[in-house]
Parts: sequence; C-alpha cells; structure tokens
Amino acid sequence: MRDKHLFIFGLGYVGQHLANSLHKDGWRITGTTRTPEKLIPKVPSDWHIIKFEDGEKIPDLSSYLAQASHVITTISALAGYDPVLRMHEAEMRAFSGWAGYVSATSVYQDQENGFIDETVSPIPATPRGRSRLAAEHAWNAICNAEIFRVAGIYGPNRNAILALQQGNARIIEKEGQISNRIHQTDISKIIIAAMAKPRPLRIINLCDQKPAAQGDVVRYAASLLGIKPPEPIAFEDAELTAMARSFYVSKRRLRSVIIGPELGVSLSFPTYKQGLESLLKRQKNN
Repeated sequence: MRDKHLFIFGLGYVGQHLANSLHKDGWRITGTTRTPEKLIPKVPSDWHIIKFEDGEKIPDLSSYLAQASHVITTISALAGYDPVLRMHEAEMRAFSGWAGYVSATSVYQDQENGFIDETVSPIPATPRGRSRLAAEHAWNAICNAEIFRVAGIYGPNRNAILALQQGNARIIEKEGQISNRIHQTDISKIIIAAMAKPRPLRIINLCDQKPAAQGDVVRYAASLLGIKPPEPIAFEDAELTAMARSFYVSKRRLRSVIIGPELGVSLSFPTYKQGLESLLKRQKNN
C-alpha cells in the first residue's frame, strides 16, 4: 500500500494544492493540520486528516509512515528548531521512502548584483533564515531529504490583485529591495517533478524568472484593474511585523539551475505579470 501514498506535514496553502494535484493523479493522501474541523469539509473525503500541533506527538505515527511512499513537510521552523523532528525524530529516522522539506529563500544572503542559484552557499542574515537553514540540515541528516527553497508565494486568494480589491495593498519603498515570487501552481509542479526524478539531498530554488521590487508588483496589479496604485510608504515609516520587515529588506535575485536543466520543467507563470494576468482572468470567469 506504499505506492503513490503521500504523508504531508502541514496541509496549508502550499500543502493542500500539492495534495490536490497528486490526488487527481491517483495518490492517497494522509496529512496533518492544527484544525481538522475546518479542513475536513474542504478536502476529498478519502484523505486521512490528523491533528498535529507544535509540542504534541502524533499517536502511532510509525503506522502511518509505514503505509507512505513519500513524506514532505511544509511546516515552518520555529525558534531555531523543526517542530516535526523535535517530536518525531525517531520515526523519521526509520522512514525509508522519499522525503522533502519545504524551506524558504531567506536562507540566502543579500546579493545586490548577479543571481543566486542552487550552487550558492546560504548565509542567512535573519533569525528566520537561520532557523530555516538549521531545519534543512536536520532533515538532510535524518532523512536525506530534498530541499525546496521557495520564494514569495502567490496564487488564488493570495495575490496583489485581491489585496487591492480588499483595500489591503501597500507599497513599501526600500531602496534596492528586490526579490522573486512563485505561483502556487508552479510550486506543486516542481515538487511533483522532483518526486518523479528523485535525488536525495538535492536543493531546488522555487522561483520565477523576473525578480522585482514589491512596489512594481502592486503597480502592475493596479494597472490590470485600471485603478490608481496606493501611495508609497517609506520603509522607515511602515508598521511591519518582524517577518514582513525581513522581506522588505531583502536584495536577492534568484534563479534555478535545476528546474529546467535537470527536471525538465517549464514554469506555467515564469513572471509575476503572467501570474497576475491569469489570476484576474480566472476571477472574471468565476
């Protein structure tokens, strides 16, 4: 029963889309969430949903993993440790299938000129990035996991068009700020391709091909809607969470030497412009 059976820690925005994509191809899905009561009505009835919160153990996890061919986690590292491995290191050491860890590009240092690809050694400058890198190392050591370093995530229900329509969009101006994004569809596409061509310990940057400042994305979304973009706010004057602040100070142009050359994947949305155009078209058709 292990063939095409994914166990996924964290059925959130990324996890649900990945699981849905695989389920349509005949995969069995077992996954965790903090709120099963909210998730269960939204997913196929044959998914097996387990409650998992940081600091709690999943009863008899070994029996679930014994049925799984693949395991992936989308759960963020917390305060320098990985919550899954903190509670279930022994079970994961015993797991013999494919393993993946969804990380973030915050593990990289700023680099104003040139591009950062998978051959560049990470030197995180923020606590969030250091926690992510520590979790990567742990998943490597324990499971020989493949690492997916994901850029800024957008897609249905999470994008600049929707933020403008809801009155939540802001343009935060920070000189030199630049980063990449990746559409939800392409995240699943890349991970599934990696699962089909596994290589333990491989690192993949999940990013589009057009790095841009945050304000450029919002302005383009506004142009698609035919509205005036919000007035820019200086970074120094903006009220931001620590996580948001780390995003706005980033100066990274990312690319991948794995997605196309090794996996043979062509992005569905190679730039944020194509992604936003598709999202607006989808919204109008619904």
